[in-house]
Amino acid sequence: MTPQEFVEILRRHRRFVKGHLDGQRANLKLANLSGLKLPSVNLQSALLSGTNLTRTVLTKADLSFADLFGATLAEADLEGASLTRADLRGANLSGARLRDANLTGVDLRPGALMDAALKLKRENMSAEEEARASEIRDTISNATLAGASLVSARLNEAEMYAADLSRVDLTNADLSSAMMKECNLANANLTNANLSQCRLSKANLRGALMVNCNLSSADLLDAVVPARLDSLPADLKDVLSKHHEWIVSNGARGTRAALAGADLKGKNLAGANLSGATLKGARLGGANLRDCFLLFADLSGADLSEAILDKADLDGANLAGASLQRASLKETNLRPMEIQRGPGATSAVQSWPTNLAEADLSQADLTGANLRGAKLAGTKLDGAKLARTNFTAAGLAPDLVERAKAQGAVVSD
Repeated sequence: MTPQEFVEILRRHRRFVKGHLDGQRANLKLANLSGLKLPSVNLQSALLSGTNLTRTVLTKADLSFADLFGATLAEADLEGASLTRADLRGANLSGARLRDANLTGVDLRPGALMDAALKLKRENMSAEEEARASEIRDTISNATLAGASLVSARLNEAEMYAADLSRVDLTNADLSSAMMKECNLANANLTNANLSQCRLSKANLRGALMVNCNLSSADLLDAVVPARLDSLPADLKDVLSKHHEWIVSNGARGTRAALAGADLKGKNLAGANLSGATLKGARLGGANLRDCFLLFADLSGADLSEAILDKADLDGANLAGASLQRASLKETNLRPMEIQRGPGATSAVQSWPTNLAEADLSQADLTGANLRGAKLAGTKLDGAKLARTNFTAAGLAPDLVERAKAQGAVVSD
């Protein structure tokens, strides 16, 4: 398609939208429009299934009712655009900018192979279009908006079954009455978001930032939902908000949480992402840290007595000298983290074990916990519950091996 042909397609489409008899609906299926600057373009009801719109500028564009099935809009700029009732099933919007966009009633359900076979067809397809259609048919699955910015976007009544919304910024977004069953909202920012009457059953919101979030009348059956931070002191809320930004931006923005020695006794931080946080010597007795991400966190010397850490991820964390007496660590992960090493290293991957040296786990509940490869030198396990605990390659002290096995723990070199 030449530039002149593209301009003519847009001209005739504008006539079509206005109802003129000489107008023609734009058929841009499987076209490569990546990187083009198309601000305020009118593509209402256009056929754009399988179209490549990677990094395309579509600010304030009208894409309402457009067929964008299986389209790629990764890193596209859709700020202020209208996507009302658009078909985005199986589309890729990872890293896209959708601030103030209107996605009311948008369809972001998974793309089906049968639909792909029908929608990704057009007459006189080029070899490039045939190849793209084949690739989409082979890979079509859930719609993804991972890492996208949807600040102040309108997504009310959107159909987003099983969509990937991980790391999405939904600050001030309206998701009221949206269908989000089984959505992945891990590490999303839901500050001031409206999720009233949302259907979120079986959704994963682990690590999401929940500040002033409206969940009234939302269906949360079997969903993993982190604690709302509204009741926390303002300074702690600020630390956690900045840490969340540090996490999702891989350190490019925000600030790592520095909470060494902090008094967090009894605080409800369930489901929060505190990976990499400095919590050395922190007072976390009785705190709720269920489902938390604490990868590489420094908890050395911390007081975690009677804390709830069920199903938390502490892979690679430093718990040396920590007090975990009577703590609950049911199905908690304390495995090694695999780190990619730089050029010139003798091995491409380095294993970084969780450090529990000299930690006190007396009377702790480690049922189903995974301590594979953990450092356990001097670790106290007096009276601990060890049913189904995995001590593979953990170097468990010889005097504890038989007792652990008697409780049903897995112990091997």
